[in-house]
Amino acid sequence: MITVNQNLNNNDLLALVKKVETEGERIIIETENKGKVALINYQDLQLLEDLEDARDCAELRQAIEESKGQPSITFNELLDELGLTIEDLTSGDENE
Repeated sequence: MITVNQNLNNNDLLALVKKVETEGERIIIETENKGKVALINYQDLQLLEDLEDARDCAELRQAIEESKGQPSITFNELLDELGLTIEDLTSGDENE
């Protein structure tokens, strides 16, 4: 793994991106000795997302198991309990 300061010129950044692409190198860009941004190749990103998906599935399975035998309510009942309507959830700035 390579660590660099954020004060890179465009040529240095392009060289680092090439290193990530061709060699699978991982680059940490830091400010004041603290990592702020990481450059990783697309394959690493896919792996990270697969791991996140697996964790989410495990958490969902656990939540389902823990909820067995517990009382439940419908989505509309939840909205009523919270004093909300479907329109409250769907209205707003469309540019967000």
